[in-house]
Amino acid sequence: MFSGNAGSRYLATTLLRVDSAGRAHVLITFARSFLSLELARLMAAGGHRVTVVDSIPIAVSRYSNAVDEFHRVPPPKFEPLEYCQALAKIVADNDIDMVIPVHEETDIIAMLAELFPPECRLFLSDFDLENRLHHKYEFQKLLVELGIPTRKFARVAGPEDAAGLDFDKPFALKRCYSRGSQKVHKVQPGDPLTWLEHDELNPWVAQEWVSGDKYCTYSVCHEGRVYAHATYPVDYAIDGSSCLNFRAVEHPRIQAWVADLVERVGFTGQIGFDFIEDGPDKDLFCIECNPRATSGIMMFSPGDGVDRAFLGTSDPDVEVITPSPDVEKMIGIGMLLYGWRAPSRRGRSMAQFARDFRRSADVITRSGDQKPAIMLPLAYASILRSCAKYRVGLAEGFMHDHEWDGLRISI
Repeated sequence: MFSGNAGSRYLATTLLRVDSAGRAHVLITFARSFLSLELARLMAAGGHRVTVVDSIPIAVSRYSNAVDEFHRVPPPKFEPLEYCQALAKIVADNDIDMVIPVHEETDIIAMLAELFPPECRLFLSDFDLENRLHHKYEFQKLLVELGIPTRKFARVAGPEDAAGLDFDKPFALKRCYSRGSQKVHKVQPGDPLTWLEHDELNPWVAQEWVSGDKYCTYSVCHEGRVYAHATYPVDYAIDGSSCLNFRAVEHPRIQAWVADLVERVGFTGQIGFDFIEDGPDKDLFCIECNPRATSGIMMFSPGDGVDRAFLGTSDPDVEVITPSPDVEKMIGIGMLLYGWRAPSRRGRSMAQFARDFRRSADVITRSGDQKPAIMLPLAYASILRSCAKYRVGLAEGFMHDHEWDGLRISI
């Protein structure tokens, strides 16, 4: 069992500095992301000062009225130590009270947490827990240790593991460190796996293929307690996994599952889970965990007071903050680029796509804060340059220099 965040000076146990009005200065990473943009707007709506950072110069969050300052920093994937050193200097020079990482730089910051001033709270868990939740095979092992039902799975680190797989049903094969936009291979029992490329730092995980209704979650947690939570079904999605539209649903079993696991591991930070509800008895299985921000944050509105979930409270009776049940939002540019395609529509007609597109609110466009939408073409041009530099597609290039695939870093 994890002791979670015990003894960590940078977690929720640290008294957060706020001014006399209860406002804090927060730094949000990965400013190119629509998640970061929405988080900046939510924190600013609560009266907090917001600074954002990114490794590219034209990031949509930079142009939001919710943001006070933007800093360009090294790419965390390729210069992790320099990245954290730059963040720590920004924190010290600008009296930052809290750092909220958004993407997989979370692992890197957790690994190098001692670089940061002790009076600044890092909104994450210790590295060992972050890494175990992130690693797809280790997460499944954790579920087994906790007595939580899961489907058959196996680690594939080399040709001998691939040859020894004994699945009698189709199974999914994916990297242990991977993210939603990357390929998940559906493999039939007995299929030759000679095409597999093996990486010592990033092996594969095989999981029994499960069909059913897919759901994703997003939660904000402190020391094993959920303070904000959203559940949303997978409707329109890139490759069936990276959601393009978001509608809040109530799913008490999923919310209870999340609360139980978060409490048992003592998690602090943002976290999301992918679920499949399978069979006539609607058996619930968690496929993977994302111990960082997920798209669910975009379903919250300024009036929901999500900033309170990040700041924390000692009130034992405070209710979990949830989005309005009738909220429907979308990444408009993503729907236009991918949502209309047959794999993303998942059996829906083009007419249904058009109806869903018309009634969903775009997460980029916001009354009184139009600059991010105006700058979107230039922002995507900047990302396309990164795609060309790293020789990857648009979906991969969007996050490529903020991914973490298991490389350990020391000071």
